[in-house]
Formats: sequence, structure tokens, C-alpha cells
Amino acid sequence: MYCTFADREPFGHATHCARYAEAYGAEIGGGGVRVLIVEDESLVSLFLQGVLQDLGHTVSGVAPSLRTALAIAAGVPSDLAIVDIGLAGDGGDGIDAAIALRSRYGIPALLMTGASFADVGPRLHDAQPLGFLTKPYTESDVASALQAALAQISAA
Repeated sequence: MYCTFADREPFGHATHCARYAEAYGAEIGGGGVRVLIVEDESLVSLFLQGVLQDLGHTVSGVAPSLRTALAIAAGVPSDLAIVDIGLAGDGGDGIDAAIALRSRYGIPALLMTGASFADVGPRLHDAQPLGFLTKPYTESDVASALQAALAQISAA
């Protein structure tokens, strides 16, 4: 289990993420939107982190589990989360993560999956997603999904 912040190395143990975020959160800067990535596949999260940074956004953290995502959200402000529905690990799947991030910290989510969103069922509605990304996705797909999500946030 690990969490990362901006250009820092992965940090072990989810229980320490909030303290780490508190210590280094003030140094996390940049323009655009602050995005929390919730993805348990490290190559996918690294690719997405690079895409977001290339688009001028700040990655507020990378979490491989719901538990780690909540620890990061407690210590580092995020404007939205990009959450993998198929998340495995501590605390629940990506739908559970999206619901918990919104209810506890007011962080809305874009959901992503390599499967069909139609297969998710009624729980998808409970997550109140801002939009969807289907894997594999391109930088253009991420940019479009973020633009649509930001329009929804601004309209609210």
C-alpha cells in the first residue's frame, strides 16, 4: 500500500498518508484542477498522472485503495477524483470510493473502467459520477472528460 504526492516518491502505510499530506501538502502546487487518482494498477496511475500534469493539472495524490484515498483526502484538498470502478483492496471497490469521497469530503468523481459501465448496475447511480472514462483512454479523452466534469461543477 502506498500514496504519492505530486513529484514525491511513494510513501508506505496508509495510516501515515494523512500526516505525510499535512507535512507536504503546502508544497503541492501548480495550476488547473487538483485531481486525486484512485487506481490500483500502478502503470495506469502513472500514465494518468503524466497526462494530467501535461494538461496543466495538479495530482493531489495517488491511492491504490479506498482506505488510502480517504487518508489522502483528509489531508490534501482535491477538486475531483478519477476513480477506477474495479478497484481492489482495503475498504471496497471504486463505487464505494466515489461515494465515500463525495459524502465525507465533497469530492466528486469521474469513474473509469475497462469493462462496460452498463454492467455496473444500480450502484453506479449512488456514486453520482461527473462522467466516465473507458480504458484504454487517450490524453484527449481525459481532457474532454475533465472539461465536461468542470462544466458540471461550475453549473452547480
